[in-house]
Amino acid sequence: MAAAANRRLGSGMRAGNYVEETTTAIAGASGNGAVTLTAIANTPRFSTVLGTGATTVRYVIEDTVNKKFESGIGTVAANVLTRSRPQITWDGATYKDASSSVAALAFGSTPASGNIKIRMAPLAEIAGALKPGRQQITDADNLWALYPISEHMQAGSNGSARTFYPNIEYYAGYKMSTAGLLTGIRIDLRTTSGAGTLKWALYDVGHNGLPNNKLVTFNNVNLSATGLKTDTAVASWAPANGIWLPPGWYVIGMICDVQIDLGGNTNNIDSLYCRSNGYGYGDTLRVAGSFASGLPATPSLSGASMNDPGASGHGNAWIGLKVIA
Repeated sequence: MAAAANRRLGSGMRAGNYVEETTTAIAGASGNGAVTLTAIANTPRFSTVLGTGATTVRYVIEDTVNKKFESGIGTVAANVLTRSRPQITWDGATYKDASSSVAALAFGSTPASGNIKIRMAPLAEIAGALKPGRQQITDADNLWALYPISEHMQAGSNGSARTFYPNIEYYAGYKMSTAGLLTGIRIDLRTTSGAGTLKWALYDVGHNGLPNNKLVTFNNVNLSATGLKTDTAVASWAPANGIWLPPGWYVIGMICDVQIDLGGNTNNIDSLYCRSNGYGYGDTLRVAGSFASGLPATPSLSGASMNDPGASGHGNAWIGLKVIA
């Protein structure tokens, strides 16, 4: 039998190898509530590895008879698993994940012992934590506390306006050190050349370090008035209801139909791009695009160049992501 390894993950969760239990009692008339854990002979259980105190874990519940499963984030305390945030479910016919509205599955309130298996599954959090950046924003910490800018940036003053032009696709690197559920995004619109709209989206990073697949399309932003622009309407994102992000690098894409200036800075600690593919130093790629077409599912970046942080008003905008545990 493999030894149970207890590991604390970057998101505050803990995980262990080869931890498995069963149950004969699940709260709720249909069994969609808290799960009372029962030990399986000769197998490490949650309390064996984590103790009996409240501990956040990523769990998997599998119905080995009816072929159903659920994965999510929960809390284990005193041999009871509370299913705080179901994220992936299969009910035998329909698969649901972050692109759907995910609710706890019904496994029956009194399943037979051995039919239901409950395990730990670190999955996304296994990457652990990255080295955090410095994020010195002195003028408006309260405005960005819940929407931290990328951890690779440093801003020791109130920042300066960074210019973004219409019908140009911009792709800005974003670094985060802990996992969590994405629930909001924020920019600081300093100036605008007129009533217009911003389209934006979140991308993962390919093996070449460049923006790869679009993960989330956010709601369009009205640019007719300056100030903080915040989008927390996750129900109308695509996919809806947020997305779970492991620690690492991401890219935020933007395109607008009017010229705007966003609050930003010119100091990077370690850029995502640097001289990747000859784009030069900086943080944000730019390439000709079409506002009407919007941001592509996968950017081609044909003819792309680097936004030089110190030239022609280009540079690195403050873009904050709200990520919760």
